[in-house]
Amino acid sequence: MNNARIQELFLRKTGGNVRHFQQLLDLLPDVAFFMKDKKGRFVMMNRRNCEVCGIRSEEEAFGKTDYDVCTPECADMYVANDREVMRTDTPIINGIEESPDFPNRRVLFSKVPIHDQKGRVIGIAGIHRTIDSVSDIPEWYGRFAKLIDHITQNYAKPIRLRDLTVQANMSERQLERRFRQLTGMTVSDYIVKTRINAARELLAYTDKTLSDIATSVGFCDHSHFTNSFKRLMSCTPSCYRKRHRETH
Repeated sequence: MNNARIQELFLRKTGGNVRHFQQLLDLLPDVAFFMKDKKGRFVMMNRRNCEVCGIRSEEEAFGKTDYDVCTPECADMYVANDREVMRTDTPIINGIEESPDFPNRRVLFSKVPIHDQKGRVIGIAGIHRTIDSVSDIPEWYGRFAKLIDHITQNYAKPIRLRDLTVQANMSERQLERRFRQLTGMTVSDYIVKTRINAARELLAYTDKTLSDIATSVGFCDHSHFTNSFKRLMSCTPSCYRKRHRETH
């Protein structure tokens, strides 16, 4: 009997009861865990994520979506990310992104697609925790912590891959491969996502024109900005601004 079979037989005896695992997840003080179905409805959540979402218990979360427990702008980002993982059937392991709620902090997260017995994607599960600074990024990020900080501090300026390879002391191919392993995206996609996060705040809290916002966060023109924003946020910058102001 191989090892995988041993695991399968043991887990089958639990009859799908996952309470044992939930008890352990509730003991993690700074790690938020969740599981959602394909429609984005929560079906499992640990204590820490209940605190993050501002709800009293896991049972209260059942059936709710990100739009029920988050601001619209945060929900837009989470949902877009979830859909990409389910669409591609590809996990994001130990990704780092700007916190939607705290502009000067980052979120370390992992998301994996959930499959049924026939191998079809039926939902998503994930964990995340907020980190305050580059010094909180795990040591295994090594030199990439400085690259991420460099992008965060200089996203409004042209960022050349060649300059990043010099900082990392590796070839472009090595940099791209390792960066994707650590963040779940290419270097250029991470730069774009950082710029979109900055644009969201300007759209929500200033009256700057879309063209001014595009150039101030590092996009070469209004069209590139709009197309990139729509791809990541599933809505145009104008719609995002309107939605935010209608809900505040």
